[in-house]
Amino acid sequence: MTLSSTALAIGTSAGSLLVAALAGALTLTIGYLGVRHHARVFAWMKQTHDNEENAKDLEDAHSYVKEAFEALCELAQKPCTAAELAPLKRLRHLLKASADQLEVLHTELHAVVEHIDVYLATALPEPTVTARVPYSQHLTQLEHAMRQEHARIELERAVNRAQQRIRSLRRT
Repeated sequence: MTLSSTALAIGTSAGSLLVAALAGALTLTIGYLGVRHHARVFAWMKQTHDNEENAKDLEDAHSYVKEAFEALCELAQKPCTAAELAPLKRLRHLLKASADQLEVLHTELHAVVEHIDVYLATALPEPTVTARVPYSQHLTQLEHAMRQEHARIELERAVNRAQQRIRSLRRT
């Protein structure tokens, strides 16, 4: 077999040179596909991790909203003083912290926090012990109690909206 001058200069035949080039291209292709696959796996793992963290935060927010709803049920149609509304102050701070952490529930939880503030502002003054309450004072107390009940109902609606949003986020 006679070798061409080019093959002699290279030191190999054209066939082995072609095989070496194909092997190099195949190695590069497999490397590229491996890197692309690992990037996708990493992105999937990051998304799964973020979803798990959001699920934990959603569970915390759900427990706070549920606790607020239970407290509202206990206070229904009952005029309350500031001392009786004290448990809602703690829930207000917990819900505010959850609202700041969760972007997906930010508006719903902030609405609940705002309604809690309105409800807490309607706390009735401590009752004075008197034998007889004047009619005008009785009407004033009744007005305050009605405002407080209205604020409680609005808060309950906001809590229900937040619960529905949490349920819908859990399904996805």
